[in-house]
Amino acid sequence: MKQLIRATLIFLFFTDLAWISPMLAAEGWKQEWEKTIQAAKREGEVAIYGPHNPMYRPLWDAFQKIYPGVKINFVPGKGSELTQRILTERRADKYLADIVMGGSSTYLAYPPSALERLRPHLILPETYDESAWWQKKLWFADPQNQSAILLTGEVGTRRGSHNTALLDPKEIQSWWDLLKPKFKGKLGTFDPMVSGGGGETFVFLHYSPALGTRFITRLLTETDILVTRDLEQGTDWLGRGRIIFYIGSGQPIMRAKQQGLPVDLLPHPLKEGEIMGGGACCMALLNRAPHLNAARLFVNWVLSREGQIAWQKYSETNSLRMDISKDDLPSWAVPQNGVDYFMLNASQNQDPAKIKAMYKIADEALRKIQR
Repeated sequence: MKQLIRATLIFLFFTDLAWISPMLAAEGWKQEWEKTIQAAKREGEVAIYGPHNPMYRPLWDAFQKIYPGVKINFVPGKGSELTQRILTERRADKYLADIVMGGSSTYLAYPPSALERLRPHLILPETYDESAWWQKKLWFADPQNQSAILLTGEVGTRRGSHNTALLDPKEIQSWWDLLKPKFKGKLGTFDPMVSGGGGETFVFLHYSPALGTRFITRLLTETDILVTRDLEQGTDWLGRGRIIFYIGSGQPIMRAKQQGLPVDLLPHPLKEGEIMGGGACCMALLNRAPHLNAARLFVNWVLSREGQIAWQKYSETNSLRMDISKDDLPSWAVPQNGVDYFMLNASQNQDPAKIKAMYKIADEALRKIQR
């Protein structure tokens, strides 16, 4: 009888623990979150370095409406310039920046020790619940695959654009279709040697086993393609009918369409797959951050459902958080089931050696047409 009572008590003890442990865990993160909020208010600000982007101002406002005691000190600039600024500051033993935002290539220049592993700083369970994110995982852009988190999965803007009055988009179902004689002298591209405009699309072309070196070389040497380094010039060429298909960033195209010009993004993915990514996609926490608690507060908020709803709204691009509504996006900007997506900004597709090889291929081809 004593043994039965003892066994029963042991059973009840461990049964209670099974219920209590999740409760303690829940209370643990809540306590840590509250401590972080209070410490962030004492620090009073978070220093963010990032590119010029009109989406940031309303995003800052949304954050500060919830946490008015934490000011955002934003230092804008080009990615490469900000990287050099941060590294120069650190060589002088000045640790001024907390967070760096920008495109995926931004993070290739940082030594691994300069970027914090992000997961240990995620406090809110909804931020590290990977089931909520695209393909049920957190995506990173840095070579160590642990620091520069991807927030945006931009769809549709890297597949090319067309003049709606001069080209039936159904004529282009594969990238190889651009090599047909009928398109000679009617194509344009942002310089593939420059990231941020057309270079990202050429990274995809280089990685694709169905395209690769052969396609890039033929596209640049056989089609009399026009090349620009002016983000607006390609859109102007397309709108005036000087070209009928353009490879470059889709955002200027969408602005031109809204203004009534006969331009639009290609409405369908091509045979070789779809590109997901581009733009100011990413965020990383720097080590020795001077306002660590305020930075953690901002990072957790941005990755939360509330923060990603704001991010998607103001960036007008698809958030990689999939447990939020996509109703504020046009249908072409939402990932579709059954489509093979190339995650442009993911670390595995940002191999410096492969990107360097793509630049070499493009440079050699461009030199041939300039002779």
